[in-house]
Amino acid sequence: MLGENKYHFIAIGGIGMSALARILLERGATVTGSDAAASYVTKGLEKAGAKINIGHNAENLPPSAVVVYSTAITEQNPELSCAKKLGYPLIHRAELLAELMESHAPLLVAGTHGKTTTSSLLAHVLVVTGFSPSFAVGGIVHSLEKNGGAGHGPYFVAESCESDGTFSLYPGYGGIITNIDNDHLDYWKEMPALIEGFRRFAGNMRAKNHLFICVDDPILRDAGLKAKTYGFDLAADVRISNFLQHGWKIVFDLHIEDGFHPEIEVPLVGRHNALNASAVFALCLSLGVPEAGIRKAFRSFCGIGRRMEKKGEWNGIEIYDDYGHHPTEIATTLEGVRAAFQGCRLVVAFQPHRYTRTRDCFEEFGPSFQAADVLYITDIYSAGENPLPGIDTHALMEQIQKANPSSLYSPRAELAMRLKETLRKDDVLVTLGAGDITKIAGELLQLWQT
Repeated sequence: MLGENKYHFIAIGGIGMSALARILLERGATVTGSDAAASYVTKGLEKAGAKINIGHNAENLPPSAVVVYSTAITEQNPELSCAKKLGYPLIHRAELLAELMESHAPLLVAGTHGKTTTSSLLAHVLVVTGFSPSFAVGGIVHSLEKNGGAGHGPYFVAESCESDGTFSLYPGYGGIITNIDNDHLDYWKEMPALIEGFRRFAGNMRAKNHLFICVDDPILRDAGLKAKTYGFDLAADVRISNFLQHGWKIVFDLHIEDGFHPEIEVPLVGRHNALNASAVFALCLSLGVPEAGIRKAFRSFCGIGRRMEKKGEWNGIEIYDDYGHHPTEIATTLEGVRAAFQGCRLVVAFQPHRYTRTRDCFEEFGPSFQAADVLYITDIYSAGENPLPGIDTHALMEQIQKANPSSLYSPRAELAMRLKETLRKDDVLVTLGAGDITKIAGELLQLWQT
């Protein structure tokens, strides 16, 4: 369908959909779309040339176009329903990504946690070092000011999400698998099926010498994949040593086969980001990127939207926002923040995401907040799911309080005011979750300024 020159995206503001829309715009296609609400993403796409309607309506469909949809779009969506009735050509988001990667050497980043940071860092390095990659990642890369782009070089960096199984459609050249954890079991149902999905994904790689997997992850280590390994483990092909964190910067050494690469610096926090960066470093070296260029690019990396993104500061209080919503992500993120802000009081506000994830990770949430000094839990963000019996905010609150007795509940509508009353000079606030908790920083700053 890439011979077509007009595309209409249903829910164009989604982070995955918007990346593909931007690539098509940069390739000269006409792009229209719709979304439930305007956002910084839709505004950025309009600035790039897209025509976007707010609200889903059959009248949004242009006279002719390929209609792009995702797994999240139901049959009841008026645009999808009308497009089917009128015979519009339809393409799933994953199929479009696969087509966009044709004639490129795809570098695919998969894994339950860390894939957005890892794929963004990889895209950043290849752009800065002059390789001009195309890319589609799950966050706005601050240095590139976008989440997708059409480059002129041979490589295509893509974040490959396992949430609906479509990542097995992508024929990769090389890439990185960060870990495997118990997420998206609403689709996979059980862990063996999820692990098998990652086996199929890895099996699609054309160049196994450019595939790197984290040996520190026990599930990934035992999955039997043919790849090079990275991690802190002494048996890793790419081994991290001498890890240090200095404020908002990590430094570590890398041992790659017979080579030694000392004092690699990245302006990120946490051991988990040393793992992510080591994989990118090793993959780029294997592709022939000069080491000096990788090091320079690492030092200039300035993060991704919604990945420990600094949202503001008021009276000595610093506010950060993070997309983390799985217990593993929460624990590693907060440990890194605690190391960066030693001596400060760490205030955390968490919005659970989806009833199914809350159910599947129910007992793991409590211990994941150990680094927090003050913890607020707000209402579950359903993301369109129907409630499940016995799985609600009250039940989760009771579970979390077993490990964090002083944790507090706040309704979402009152959360900003509760935080305003709690926060004091030199505190660090971290908002966590994949829902609308990202708006809390703006709500707080507005309260302080009025």
